[in-house]
Amino acid sequence: MQLLKKPIAQILIFGCCLAAILLIVFGAKNPGLEDKKVLIGNADVAQLIASWERTWKRLPTKEELDGLLQNHVREEILYREALNQDMDENNAMIRRGLIVQMNMLAESQAQDKKVSEEAIQAYYDLRKDQFMSSPEYTFTQLSFDQTSTEEEIEKIKQQLIEDGKQPDSDDLPGKQGMLQRDFDGARLYDLGRTFGEGFAEQLDELPQNTWAGPVKSGYGWHLVYIENIKASEPLPLTEVRDAIITELQYEEAEAAREQFYTELRQEYDVVYEGIAKDLVND
Repeated sequence: MQLLKKPIAQILIFGCCLAAILLIVFGAKNPGLEDKKVLIGNADVAQLIASWERTWKRLPTKEELDGLLQNHVREEILYREALNQDMDENNAMIRRGLIVQMNMLAESQAQDKKVSEEAIQAYYDLRKDQFMSSPEYTFTQLSFDQTSTEEEIEKIKQQLIEDGKQPDSDDLPGKQGMLQRDFDGARLYDLGRTFGEGFAEQLDELPQNTWAGPVKSGYGWHLVYIENIKASEPLPLTEVRDAIITELQYEEAEAAREQFYTELRQEYDVVYEGIAKDLVND
């Protein structure tokens, strides 16, 4: 009770009571009027139209533009309210989103830059080995069950060779199933999908124009008569031009992001403390 009689205590009590009364009468502090004002100008409309045109390759109708404006206002109000409630502080998702936007801003410097024909040709000449056609295999295969031994298949092969059997000969051994016997210009991907990985690579090691094998696959054993293997070769520029342009545009965007950051980095003084300082100095 003695404490309540002291002036400082009385002042504190009076202040708390006054604050409570003001809170009841006027409510919690609201954002200023400027925070509640959303101004949509010509620049906003132009940006909405440009964004729509980039996506849909046409101008929006009046109804579509009205919808864009209403959605823009909705997003602006929600965004400002989130800022008023300090939702942007220490928010990893917002941080990541802003970083993405900054990178997009940097990339925009390279978007309007047209890739020259000289750059396309130079890229192709330097990296032809990245644009190779698939090897093509023309052969006949004879299938045998997995229960057969490699020695048994070897004997059958020798007999085929001694009898002079050709791929189109009658009464060729092997089981008849859904697996086709003759392959004409089959590509690496097709053989992998049909026989499993590694089958085509085994063909590369075998002699041509004679019965060879046995070769193992997921089906069992195979004897093969390889007529031709067309080696992999660089694809013509006309077939890979679009892929090269995409790659060059990606490299331009990467370079623009790096340059953008390098220029920004020079404007900031970064100070490392504690463990971070020790790590940087190591």
